[in-house]
Amino acid sequence: MNNITRATTAGFALWCTALAGGAATAAEPDNLKPCFLSGVKQRVQCASFDVPLDYSEPGSGTVTLHATIVPAKASTPAEDPFLVFAGGPGQAAGDYGMLVHVAFDNIRTKRDIILLDQRGTGRSAGVRCDGDEIPEKLSDMTALARQCRESAPIDVRHITMENVVRDAEEVRARLGYETLNLWGGSYGTRTVALYLRRYPERVRSIVVDGVLPPDVSLFETSPQSAERAKHLIAEDCAANTACAARFPNFEADVDALMAKAKAGELHYSGPDPVTGETIEFDLQHGFAVEALRGAFYTADTTTYVPLVVDEAVKGNLNPLIASLLGATAISESMYLGTTYSILCGDEIPRLSEAEAVAAGEGSFAEDSYYRYWKAGCAGWDSTMPESDALTPIEGDVPALVLSGNLDPITPPSMGDHFVGGFPNGRHIVVPGTGHNTSYVACMPSLMADFIENLDVSALDISCFDHLRRLPLAVGRNGNTE
Repeated sequence: MNNITRATTAGFALWCTALAGGAATAAEPDNLKPCFLSGVKQRVQCASFDVPLDYSEPGSGTVTLHATIVPAKASTPAEDPFLVFAGGPGQAAGDYGMLVHVAFDNIRTKRDIILLDQRGTGRSAGVRCDGDEIPEKLSDMTALARQCRESAPIDVRHITMENVVRDAEEVRARLGYETLNLWGGSYGTRTVALYLRRYPERVRSIVVDGVLPPDVSLFETSPQSAERAKHLIAEDCAANTACAARFPNFEADVDALMAKAKAGELHYSGPDPVTGETIEFDLQHGFAVEALRGAFYTADTTTYVPLVVDEAVKGNLNPLIASLLGATAISESMYLGTTYSILCGDEIPRLSEAEAVAAGEGSFAEDSYYRYWKAGCAGWDSTMPESDALTPIEGDVPALVLSGNLDPITPPSMGDHFVGGFPNGRHIVVPGTGHNTSYVACMPSLMADFIENLDVSALDISCFDHLRRLPLAVGRNGNTE
């Protein structure tokens, strides 16, 4: 079954001057080709750039990067474009056409938008890692990772954050732009921070959405972030008469469900909710965690969580399996090889097993997130980051920091931490919203105003005051009463 690995990835992940060795020259006119981008009606431009695979040894080979430039609507665009760093890690910015339409269209009025597939994703030597096996134990994760590494189109040791930002700087120089406005979502906020650290003179402004500060350990914080999101659902349920009556013990039921998973008592045999094929497997604890945590990412999907948990505890796993495997559509844009390279190099080494266990205490997720990725990393080759890459970031650049108050992986506390290093920054927390907020309500116009004027204090956020989580469902047909 080829859905289980990608579904897990979606939940775990749901969550660039001339360079040494690279000749930065203005883009040749024939390198920009007309093309089309899903989600954008108008024709756009595509370009490819050969850059060193290993910048320390330029003669060791190259990797071809793919960039999509969505031209500004203005006849005379601003000279500083809007560069998008995708999240994951492992998503391709070239798949963000719909986000350009729903979130960045106002910015595009005056500015080009650059979507760069970072190395290891999309059309920049993407490393997918699709597999057919069900990883029912940790050793399966190791074997699947090793199989993917051995079949990768490039040496995965060179898929690093450092190389990603060097690539981005190379592309900027070849396209002839002097400065950039940067946007990063989720793990893309790390890319923004590192680019700013390496090339501050090239950055006009930054927008970071669902921020993971470079000095914050993902695996140390993720268990309590998930627990916080679960508790917010419990609070909303308790405050609603129908939900409180239908699910009076929601958090205890989550604990009971996790206990069943750890005891090997969650056996599923039935149709794959995505393909309709018959599947059969034991739902391990890590996957049970992901079935819930993955649903926390979007506020709308959280409305079914108490019902899903209640059904699962009573023996009906169908809604829970649908929650887990339904993430496949999201994970189609994930390039798991890049996810491994970055997490195995930047995140796993930051935490010992004992520290991971301690970080998971008191959370239904425990240390499952860390354990599964550590097992995969045992079959992978990765490169450690530079010594300063994971230290606090600061700067005078205008910074707009965005958080959803229901975010299960990068909660608002991380935005507070990040913005502390930016005296010209502002942190906006959007109510009733999960992971990533750039497309929510009036945020597209606020981002455009910020990029145009660089004045965070002038942004009127009263347009978010009406937002709340939708009522929690108490019945299978979605009824809330």
